[in-house]
Amino acid sequence: MIRLNSKPINFLKENKGQVFSMDVLLALIIITMVIGMSADALDIVTFKITDYSAGKSLDRIAIDAADILINTPGTPDWENSNDTQFVTPGLAQNTNGTKNTTKILSFAKITHLEARYHEFMGNVIPPGANSSLTIYPASSTLEPLEVGNGTPPPEVTEVAVVNRTVLVNFRDFKILTSMTSSSQQEICPHYNYTGFTGHSKPDDNSTTGWKCSCFKITQEDLNTTDFYILTDPPVLEDSGGWILDRPDKISIEKETFSGHPILVNDKINEMIGDDEEVVIWLHVQMTNDHFKSSNTYLIGVPKGTSPDEVKIEYLHPQPCSFVLKIWME
Repeated sequence: MIRLNSKPINFLKENKGQVFSMDVLLALIIITMVIGMSADALDIVTFKITDYSAGKSLDRIAIDAADILINTPGTPDWENSNDTQFVTPGLAQNTNGTKNTTKILSFAKITHLEARYHEFMGNVIPPGANSSLTIYPASSTLEPLEVGNGTPPPEVTEVAVVNRTVLVNFRDFKILTSMTSSSQQEICPHYNYTGFTGHSKPDDNSTTGWKCSCFKITQEDLNTTDFYILTDPPVLEDSGGWILDRPDKISIEKETFSGHPILVNDKINEMIGDDEEVVIWLHVQMTNDHFKSSNTYLIGVPKGTSPDEVKIEYLHPQPCSFVLKIWME
């Protein structure tokens, strides 16, 4: 007979061990879930930090690029260079070494940048970046300048935009003489012309009057310049008239305004003749009300300029919005 000499099994202790194992397993599951959730949260935070840093970096690139284009004239004579590799473009008007505090941009430089936009901009923004540049004039009579075309692809979600207010010289027009509401009457040669009463200045005692001013013309000017008379706002035929003459060749033949710029090349060519340099007078007659509310200019524009481009807005730098967009591809 075989006798089993063993102790009875204590099932109560075994149950306690089983409960302990379940607690450990449950705790491990909870810890695993917490670690997993923490890892996901860390990934999200890391992604957001990376995305934020990339966005800030892109903003910095756009701001720096805009500062270069607006505040500097660029590498000396870059707009006349065919080499785009070692030059930096800048649109600021040359100011003889002084800082361009008013942010006046040169139309000629804008046009040159437009012609080879991506080549020049490659020296301003880093590789892998793309951009577009549009200049919007405040005046509705002027068309926007699309200097650099470009549209971010649909997958691009981050675009840095810089919008600055600038002044743009749209054309190289020169005011040779002007009569504004504040300009003083000059004593013109007609006062000394025998048989002619002279030009009386406008005052409160008369309904009409004259304003007269002179400018100098050379033979070289004739070869490079077209000359126009224009008013701001436009003055019609029945609102006054004008005379061009020389002190030694007085004229009393008054021409009328026409409501648009008047080309006076033929008259000036006739007056200068074979002389190297002459002084020419512009005499303008208007009602006092027109003198108070309008300005008259005699301007010089580059030879061959289309009459459609002779606009009063081009006489002075125009306020514009400079909009630069940059994105990574």
